Amino acid sequence: MEKRRGWSIDIAGCSSETLLDLTKQLKGSEHKAQLLEIQCELINRVRKTGATDQEIINMLIRNVWKGDRVALAKKWGGALGMSEDEFMRIANVK
Repeated sequence: MEKRRGWSIDIAGCSSETLLDLTKQLKGSEHKAQLLEIQCELINRVRKTGATDQEIINMLIRNVWKGDRVALAKKWGGALGMSEDEFMRIANVK
């Protein structure tokens, strides 16, 4: 079996804009662990500004159709340290 070569990024040294670009590039890729790590870093940066989970979720769901918010909960719930159901409850998705 061929061993896959890994890659690493100095996430802490990247700007938030670069990290957002990386999340877009990694969307749908096999690098799910790296994507989650980047999402967690972004969430932590926003939390350091004093934002609550409610405020962060409101930022994430802004301009997202209600029907698409379930997919957003799947993508970002783990990075927020909550379940999809908890994300959707806070986002008021029924």
